[in-house]
Amino acid sequence: MIDGPHGCRASEFEEVIALINSVFRTGTDQDIRTDYPLVFNQSKMEYMRILKVDGVVVAHVPVWGREAVVGEDRLRFGIISPTVTHPDYRRRGYATQCLRDCVRVMEDEGWPLSVLWTLEATFPFYQQSGWEAVGSQGRLYRLFPGEHTLFEDGPFDVVRWHSTDTDSFDAMMKIHAAEPHRIARTGEEYRALFTLPKTKTFLATHGKEVIAYMIFGEGVNKPGLIEGGGDKAGLETLVRHLLLNRASDSEIQVLLPLVPTSLGQLIEEKKPGSGRPIEEANGVGYQMMRINSLERLLRQIEHHLRSKSADIRGEVCLVCQETDEAVTLRFRDGGVDLSTERSADALVLTRRQLTQLIFGSHPAAKPVEISGETGKILQTIFPFYVPIWELDHS
Repeated sequence: MIDGPHGCRASEFEEVIALINSVFRTGTDQDIRTDYPLVFNQSKMEYMRILKVDGVVVAHVPVWGREAVVGEDRLRFGIISPTVTHPDYRRRGYATQCLRDCVRVMEDEGWPLSVLWTLEATFPFYQQSGWEAVGSQGRLYRLFPGEHTLFEDGPFDVVRWHSTDTDSFDAMMKIHAAEPHRIARTGEEYRALFTLPKTKTFLATHGKEVIAYMIFGEGVNKPGLIEGGGDKAGLETLVRHLLLNRASDSEIQVLLPLVPTSLGQLIEEKKPGSGRPIEEANGVGYQMMRINSLERLLRQIEHHLRSKSADIRGEVCLVCQETDEAVTLRFRDGGVDLSTERSADALVLTRRQLTQLIFGSHPAAKPVEISGETGKILQTIFPFYVPIWELDHS
């Protein structure tokens, strides 16, 4: 008998966790609950969609909502976290049913976009439900202990942060919250992310003032220098300290968003031109995205559209083939009017093509090519980048 998909119940929670760990954490001392505490906790069970066969949990897909801060824009989206099917029940469509139930949840919540990370081999599984792989979403740099000489030791003390130090915790929150491009975090979310297992947080301080912070991970899911913020000289001191305290034959990967950051500027200055696509890093995967609602998505990035259209006069009508949802954008030298009218010369694209158009194409995909004035407008306003820092991946 098939039961579901439905939200995980308290009586099913431990069984679900055991299934996930048996697939994704075998051979490690890590636990999915502590690796992704914002997803796998009992307050979020309604978003953990499961399917049971004869009373046994055989498939699970979770979704949880986040908000991207992109300058003046605020974009809500749902992250699809580890998707799992019991090995004895695969290729029967159970995980697909859970995944599509997550789509229904996102529609109910009004989240216009979905994001996930996966391996190239699993692209077809997600593509059949409307997700599409997008262009590179960050930069990877590799550092080696002997390169500590590239980094100067500033006039700061380097200390290991402990969770009982609330003053420094507040200072780190303020540093990250000042970033103009980031994922919004509540105080509870900051604490959960700053205290992930197999991570160490270092502070550069001057007296009682926190100048910079840096988070270094050693887990299978978040290895390397996964976040840093604050004064660039303070970060330089922290990077030097980290390199000096690593084994001589080790390598450190630095994972950075595409948006400008103090850490990114520092690493590029020290190792110019050495950045690689972040997808080449261990533990990251390729990003796939799904447009749940074209209209809501474009309304939530209107400031971006205005900033990119300062010299544009014209209009574009986009239509999602699967849903027949139409959105017309009228540009007037930085002014943008958005409506749900459908014009006679509407550009009809599949959901996956719209994802490529708006967020950029994966290198292996054939890009969406649009000619004429419509193509010029779309090439000017897109691609749009959602700044999901590595610490926020799940």
